[in-house]
Amino acid sequence: MDKSINIPTKILYIHETSQISGAENSLINLVTKINRSKFEPVFILTKEGPLCFELRKLGIEVNLISLPQIRKLLGVWGTANKIIKFIKGNHIRLVHSNSIRSHIFGFLAAKFCKIPIIWHQRNLIIGEVIDIDRLLYFLPDKIICNSYAVAKRFCKIGRLPKNLKIIYNGVDTEYFNPQVSGIKIREEFGIDKDESVVGIASRFNKSKGHETFLKAAKLILNKMPHIANKIRFLIVGGPIFEEDNYRIGYLRGIVDQLRLHSGVVFTGYRKDMPQIYAAMDIFILTSYSEACGRVILEAMASGKPVVASNSGGTPELMQDKESGFLVRPGDPGEIANKVSFILDNPKAGKIMGRIGRKIVEDKFKIEDNVKQIEEIYIELLKNRD
Repeated sequence: MDKSINIPTKILYIHETSQISGAENSLINLVTKINRSKFEPVFILTKEGPLCFELRKLGIEVNLISLPQIRKLLGVWGTANKIIKFIKGNHIRLVHSNSIRSHIFGFLAAKFCKIPIIWHQRNLIIGEVIDIDRLLYFLPDKIICNSYAVAKRFCKIGRLPKNLKIIYNGVDTEYFNPQVSGIKIREEFGIDKDESVVGIASRFNKSKGHETFLKAAKLILNKMPHIANKIRFLIVGGPIFEEDNYRIGYLRGIVDQLRLHSGVVFTGYRKDMPQIYAAMDIFILTSYSEACGRVILEAMASGKPVVASNSGGTPELMQDKESGFLVRPGDPGEIANKVSFILDNPKAGKIMGRIGRKIVEDKFKIEDNVKQIEEIYIELLKNRD
């Protein structure tokens, strides 16, 4: 073979779900922007789903291998063996595991094939008795955490392990930018140009705190009766996983109880998020704890002031009173106070939006995120050559 021919290095990404939420959008961003002349992404997912569709649109090969629960042990080695055969048959040179369940399978297969393995950690572990990844932190060649809040899971005697690197989520600042128009979104939902829009965007799950958002909405209307008929509340998203389907009716029930009716708009799942953010005046994050809230960065990139829960990795993305406000998790009163301030002081809100945009441009561009990950690939591959 002519060694002068530059053949891209195949990277195998393993992930345990084919649905699309924040982590999956981060993966899509990575493989969209990765240097295809140097690296060729290949995926193993567990079943067909929206993520498969999006990856194939990018011309990326997707293969399906079911990942059984590690704790049950049944089928673990059989599954690892399938991945080993795939690695050997497709000349994979590095494995990048992106979910808790895929980490062990990825490690077993990569080590058997003597190629590097990366564990990408995107989760805060809350309520678990045992953090398996923390106990086994020494297994992968590299651990990537998307915030210090996540990295703290792996602290040993006050220090992070040497094989760990923090790489924050990145945002496409051309795709999300303040010049995008939100007029069509407002027209679609019957929102006048002189109405103020306060929005939330996330999958429907109890941890996301939509109840807090709706309670805050009621308080805002009570605090600002003079403009109450000029404020709309946008709820963007829906249930991603089957166990959360009940929340559609549940949240609509809360809207009825609080008599918010005409003031609240459920948009459902949307693919036009830049336009959605553009239609908003203020973005709210009510999650009880986010590892590295992608929606915060997207809203900031779109030039919107943000009111967000002061927990998890969120304080690493924004500072109180700069690009918005940090509030106590689960406190609708504090959210209402901060939103009311911005609505009463639109100039201050615009300044916060500009500061947020600058923060994203300086620290959270997708190009920087991809470059740092590519550098890890190069480092690990060089050590194996």
